[in-house]
Amino acid sequence: MKSMNKFFTAICLGSLLVLSSCENAELDLASNPNALSPDQASADFFLNAIQEDFARWAHSLGHRGGALTRINYMSGRTYANVYSPNGFDGVWSDAYKGMLKDIQLMSVLSAERPYALGMGEVFEAYIYITLVDYFGDVPQAEALDAEGGVLNPSASPGADVYAYAIGKLDSAIANFTTGGGAPANDFFYGGDASKWIKAANSLKKKAYLNMGNSSAYNGVTNYISSAADDFQFSWGVNEAQPDTRHPYYGGSYTPTGGGYYMANWFMHTLQQGHGGVGDPRIFYYFYRQVQNVPGFGIDADEEVLECGLDNYYNPYANLAPPLNAVFCGLNGGYWGRDHGNDNGIPPDGFQRTLHGVYPAGGKYDDRSYSSQKNGAGAGGRGITPIMLSSWMHFMNAEVAGVGTAAGTTEVLAGIQASINKAASLGGDALNSATVDSYVAAFAAEWTAGSTEDKNNLWATQFLISLYGNGTDGYNMYRRTGYPRTLQPNIEPSPGAYPVSMWYPANYTTNNSNATQKSDLTGRVFWNTSGPSNLY
Repeated sequence: MKSMNKFFTAICLGSLLVLSSCENAELDLASNPNALSPDQASADFFLNAIQEDFARWAHSLGHRGGALTRINYMSGRTYANVYSPNGFDGVWSDAYKGMLKDIQLMSVLSAERPYALGMGEVFEAYIYITLVDYFGDVPQAEALDAEGGVLNPSASPGADVYAYAIGKLDSAIANFTTGGGAPANDFFYGGDASKWIKAANSLKKKAYLNMGNSSAYNGVTNYISSAADDFQFSWGVNEAQPDTRHPYYGGSYTPTGGGYYMANWFMHTLQQGHGGVGDPRIFYYFYRQVQNVPGFGIDADEEVLECGLDNYYNPYANLAPPLNAVFCGLNGGYWGRDHGNDNGIPPDGFQRTLHGVYPAGGKYDDRSYSSQKNGAGAGGRGITPIMLSSWMHFMNAEVAGVGTAAGTTEVLAGIQASINKAASLGGDALNSATVDSYVAAFAAEWTAGSTEDKNNLWATQFLISLYGNGTDGYNMYRRTGYPRTLQPNIEPSPGAYPVSMWYPANYTTNNSNATQKSDLTGRVFWNTSGPSNLY
């Protein structure tokens, strides 16, 4: 990867070309009258800005998808309020007013540069696929046609947007195959067109999987199959002007302590592991600032963790295992929160479990149990994963049939690839005996399990591998309804599980052709026959 300083110098210049602030962009999809015309701009500046904006955008939506599948902590008891229309204004504007418009202008400037065109097409395809995955029907055919007089673009059917995106991926593959020089900065693959082709094919497989098109899925063969080809963005360590650190790092390693809570269910799942063997990824994913949680191994402390008090009401107490497996806290210093807990914030910044070395570039859990501030660990030099080889194994297992011999092989390969990935950013070297013990314990549980057990085990392992970008976990959960072992919302009546999101307020308020949804039960096109037992 090129110098991050060089990268963000280019970003600062590129940001002057198109005004596309995350939160302050115009509220419709009209063209920006203050933006420079293509003949006044630089294709490389556009592409530099697009790459960083894309990574932040994928991270932002991926965090929300992770919260819906308990990879990340979700604050707020009712789904309708947690995922409110105005909560998506920024990602909507960043997509349309920012990246998609920048890609359109960059493509004009790069008409004779097939490599740069291919990069823009991959980003565009991922953006449109992801918008459909979260919102359903979205503007595409008319989205960027303000110059043609379309100031209130209508939404295109989700199936049409998917078809458009797959066409863009095919075009990207053709452009990368054509050859030509790479742009000055390729922050994903460093100028290797063959890896971009694998990334594009992997995104096609993802789209076909969502649509239930197994034949088309299996027909794509040149895809990401090793960590060397992983589609990811690498962050830097600069703290300010600009901040190049992983987005999680800047909110976790602060002068006042951790700014995030980790999800209790997710930490507990890794802590428990299989057959008494804990998941080795836990030390890379999380850093414990304390050795014990009040009420869980040491005396309760009402000031920092009220729910740890004796006789505190446990809403999960009467649920059957494993749904009652964890409440409030965990032994061993894993200090997080339950799904939907919206209690006030106590002075626990230097007690909460922090994001670890993977993927946030934080500190590896060396069992030192000490408070951490800015600069600790890898200093923010983490990654935002977009598509990893481990994910492809779990997707392959779903298509092959989770319980088949081929599915079993893919699941085991996915676990091994995910463990290796977790250790790729630093920390202690993996102990092969520990890893072998964990995989063997999982395999024994898998072999002895029923079909239902295998579906839960497969889906849980897929979620574990997705730490850092939960979008595909949200998709998987809606496709399959697994795992059925997720911690329920702490609120007994949280409302219907959101199988799609509200349209952003800036879209429905300022676009005369847009209508807000009545609730969050409207399914995206590929999920119309999806399971109904989501919670």
